[in-house]
Amino acid sequence: MATAAKRAIKRIEDSGDDIGESLAAQIASLREEIASISDNVSKYGNSHFKDAQHNAVAVVDQVRHQGAVAARQISRQANVAGKAVQENPIPVIVALGTIALISALIFTATDR
Repeated sequence: MATAAKRAIKRIEDSGDDIGESLAAQIASLREEIASISDNVSKYGNSHFKDAQHNAVAVVDQVRHQGAVAARQISRQANVAGKAVQENPIPVIVALGTIALISALIFTATDR
């Protein structure tokens, strides 16, 4: 019976070694999977960053173009307004006088 007990103990020890080796192999496999997932997440993040950067450059280019168009239109309107003032300055003088009068009334009323 002693030999049967020794054989049982030997089997348990051998199975314990097998379990330890199996766990070590599983842990190594999990580490490889985690490294792979980490690399994929990094690549995915870099891809989205590059897309966002490209989109930002496109928006800046579009805003720059629209700003140039708006500046040309404002310049044209300023030229038209300047010519109108040169041809007929009376309405401009009246408008400026009205603005000055209203401002003076507002500021004197708030000082009281």
